[in-house]
Amino acid sequence: MSDIKCIAVFGGSGLTGRELIAAASRKGLRVRALYRPGSEPQNPPHGLEAVTGQLSSTADIGRTLEGADGAVIVFGPRLKRNRPADVFCAAATANIIAEMKRLGIRRLVCQTGAMAGGDVPNWSRMVRSFVRSYRKNFPAVDADRDAQEVKVKESGLDWTLAKPFRISGAKRRGRVRTGLDLRIGMFTSVRRGDLSDFLVSEVTSGRFHGKATYVIT
Repeated sequence: MSDIKCIAVFGGSGLTGRELIAAASRKGLRVRALYRPGSEPQNPPHGLEAVTGQLSSTADIGRTLEGADGAVIVFGPRLKRNRPADVFCAAATANIIAEMKRLGIRRLVCQTGAMAGGDVPNWSRMVRSFVRSYRKNFPAVDADRDAQEVKVKESGLDWTLAKPFRISGAKRRGRVRTGLDLRIGMFTSVRRGDLSDFLVSEVTSGRFHGKATYVIT
């Protein structure tokens, strides 16, 4: 994977997206990131090319992917109190996959979440209760995340799914633990800087090709 010099980032305006772009810049990678109109960075880091457009537009996605060797997806549902949640992850991911295939780009890293993809035996009892409540309150969002994972797994690309449970803004530690057999409790988390470093490492020289993995600090 050492031939990856430029990555496309989708979800770059979010907290994790900004950390991801900074981590890629530290590694000397060029980044092309798609931003909604008005969300473009005012002081972009070295190596970032901002593309203005929408995730609903295959043309905008294609412009973002042009010249990239791999792609990282870090967007997620926007949960707002007393307002319907935005449900767009599966559709946007399908558009990205289609454009990657058209352009001949193979490497895809997609961050979803620990609750996506169905129940697993290593969730704690409290996590299981939390998941039941979440699914009851946000059924469309939950179904969308599940569908997003299916889109990635059935893409035919060289994919990795990264599945944090909670993301912390605490200072980076410089290491993460990964694997699908990790115990997930209510206080399990990953620091945003460490998650971003993992995503960059995974897209360039990753170990989890064709696999999903929890990522925790």
